[in-house]
Amino acid sequence: MVALGRGLLADAEWPNKVMAGKIKKIRPCLVCHQGCLGRMIAMEGPLSCAVNPACGNERELSLQPAGKVKKVMVIGGGVAGMEAARVAGSRGHKVTVYEKNERLGGHVLTASVPSFKQDEGRLLDWYKNELRELKVDVNMGQEVSPELLKTEKPDAVIVATGSKPIIPEIPGINKKSVTTAIELLLGKRKAGKQVVIIGGGLIGCETALWLAQQGKQVTIVEALKALMRSGSPVPRPNMLMLRDLLKFNKINVLTITSLCEITDDGVVVIDKDSNKTALRANTVVVACGLSPDKELYNTLKDSLPNIHLVGDAKEARNIMHAIWDGFEAARNI
Repeated sequence: MVALGRGLLADAEWPNKVMAGKIKKIRPCLVCHQGCLGRMIAMEGPLSCAVNPACGNERELSLQPAGKVKKVMVIGGGVAGMEAARVAGSRGHKVTVYEKNERLGGHVLTASVPSFKQDEGRLLDWYKNELRELKVDVNMGQEVSPELLKTEKPDAVIVATGSKPIIPEIPGINKKSVTTAIELLLGKRKAGKQVVIIGGGLIGCETALWLAQQGKQVTIVEALKALMRSGSPVPRPNMLMLRDLLKFNKINVLTITSLCEITDDGVVVIDKDSNKTALRANTVVVACGLSPDKELYNTLKDSLPNIHLVGDAKEARNIMHAIWDGFEAARNI
């Protein structure tokens, strides 16, 4: 007997695809709970799925062939851009994706690095396969400029330029010991033995766990009363498990504590009673959240009649909102 639950929310055709040997076409469940259990607990709406926006509303959100085939340009190859390209391509539009980096994925590339987040890597592989089968034209290492738009003359443009790490204005922020969680996860920087992570959101906590599993001594510094309280809500089951894993891996957590400065030996923090403490660290990791990258959109919005802003470029949230944004924009072109 085989029991399937959330996997069928992500892809209702799971059994048929298995029987047909089309394993690569199975859209994977991320066990993120953002669209299903977490959404139900928070009473945010009916049951759905982060990676399958039509789940629970299949009739209304079914993809219909385009009444008129259009030339669609998608700027950005993160999940919002890839979903927009997939949906537009599925409807029969002629789609071109431009990604300024050499790899598709955006923040999913970093999210899929830890061994406990490999499902995100499976989702990225699924998108790559879907875009390949739909014959979507993907251009890597190419940044879009107003001049390129004048040359290509697309009928519709979907801007999915993503988000950038927020860097606080703190004394010592430019020291060599300082890096971001994204740089570490991408392998652009290496962490020393003693690590202080500034920010106890989901990115900071998952990076802390990843580093602790490598044998690093990790401390999280969080200004709020508890971890994972800022930004997009983290579903309770995931939050509780991650907190338990942080404790199990002996990660030091300092809440209601703020960063004062970064020194040559580490950092100086201040608690709620205004007591300052020096923490030794070889590496200081900034994980203070993400801010939308709207620069290109702001440049283009007044000159293009059919332009859409999606994903983190619209508002830095979670993977569910990025995918749903891309789906909705492409569904209505």
